[in-house]
Amino acid sequence: MKGTILCIGFAVVLLAGCATAPVEKARADLLDFLADNKTTREDVLMHLGQPSGTFESQRILTYQIGVRPKTQEQYVVERRTYPSGWPNWMIAKYSLVLVFDDRGILQKHSKVQVN
Repeated sequence: MKGTILCIGFAVVLLAGCATAPVEKARADLLDFLADNKTTREDVLMHLGQPSGTFESQRILTYQIGVRPKTQEQYVVERRTYPSGWPNWMIAKYSLVLVFDDRGILQKHSKVQVN
């Protein structure tokens, strides 16, 4: 019984930590590396991690981007699902859409405000 209570308490602490944005990745220059006709898909994955969505055999990648109000630093909102089943993208301010050619070179990108 005591072990069960301890496990529940530990799970609550872990879930509370999931609701916060990744502080270490927030930067004002987060997206400055993006350059049409130059940046590769591998560069994007290295800088931003796994995308929130992929389309057309990974020719299109999307990321949800949050912004810290006081510093205007941007960060990737990692896809996590709350216990309610809804994703945590409500904290995202932008959706970043990246379109690559068949060689994996960025052709165009757009940051669209969503919140």
